Amino acid sequence: MAVDPRRQSQSRLAVMLPPPAWRWAQSLRSSGRRLVNLRASPHEIALGCALGAFVSITPLLGVQTILAVVLALALRASVPAAIIGTFVGNPLSWPFIWVSTYVMGLQIVGLEGAFDPAAVHRNVMLLWHALLEPSPHLLDATAALFWPLVWPMLAGSLPIGLLTAAIVYYISRNVVRGWRLRTMNRTPAPAE
Repeated sequence: MAVDPRRQSQSRLAVMLPPPAWRWAQSLRSSGRRLVNLRASPHEIALGCALGAFVSITPLLGVQTILAVVLALALRASVPAAIIGTFVGNPLSWPFIWVSTYVMGLQIVGLEGAFDPAAVHRNVMLLWHALLEPSPHLLDATAALFWPLVWPMLAGSLPIGLLTAAIVYYISRNVVRGWRLRTMNRTPAPAE
């Protein structure tokens, strides 16, 4: 009786990881498999992933996916790959992304020493209260308080986003090329 190697690797994965992590790893693996099997060139897939990663570095949380799709369509990149690329920015990476873009942005716009954790906490609490109490005046005042935070984050997201996009492009292009070469070498040549 022959054992399917894919099923055997899945069972090894199930033994090594606890159930929730195993499902997450299996989902990630199937998403990666779908990504490399897209009907697009390695360049289009890599460009889509890079565009999604670039957009995910910006502080524009509500529109990142839409922006990634628009950029992918404009630059003729893979739209599904751009959507997958936006997962670089996720709740686990947001604190690092936000702090690094803010600090970089302070240097770019020339606002040195403007980082005051107490003021940031106060502004976050004001925004939270403005969202809970739908008062247009409170929301306007809170938005005015957040512009000094958002402006440096937008400026800082450009160089960090470009660096992230370049790294993601290089890695994803090589992964797609390698995967496709490996699968082409595995398929037997037709008998003549």
